[in-house]
Amino acid sequence: MRIASRWIAALVLSAAGAAVLLAQAPALDVKMGLWELTSNTDMNGQMPSVDTSKMTPDQRTQFEAMMKAMSGARSSVVKTCITKEKFDRSSFAPERPGSTCTEKVTTNTSSTLDATVSCKGERETRVHVDALSSTSIKGSITMSTSEQGRGMNMNSTITGQWLGADCGTVK
Repeated sequence: MRIASRWIAALVLSAAGAAVLLAQAPALDVKMGLWELTSNTDMNGQMPSVDTSKMTPDQRTQFEAMMKAMSGARSSVVKTCITKEKFDRSSFAPERPGSTCTEKVTTNTSSTLDATVSCKGERETRVHVDALSSTSIKGSITMSTSEQGRGMNMNSTITGQWLGADCGTVK
């Protein structure tokens, strides 16, 4: 479950940090520093199959437990440090060998970000983030995937609250 939580946290960070951007700089008017992000996520469908034959029995058991934990509804709260560098350079669609993904930002204002990441034949992700103020955000992420003949959907709602300029030991 820890790995699944980190994956969701990375996804939430990408959306909340408005890192869904191509050549244009993020326009959301949010403060840099320590943020607390709360997400409520519901995943359903079939996970893509993974070859577990080269895993140890312990690794296989952990992997199967993680996959089971990822389906259904869950909530998470994470603290993350948003820096200007992360804000400007992050990418929502990490490079995957052999995939062709396109990102399209349809709204990029000081208060709203809307973007879509489409990966031909694999997945589509839609992100919407509203900066309610420079210290508060809310948003949603919807993703649908189809890999190896298996379909999966994820819907998340996100809220974020700025905690302060100093991130302390949080990365």
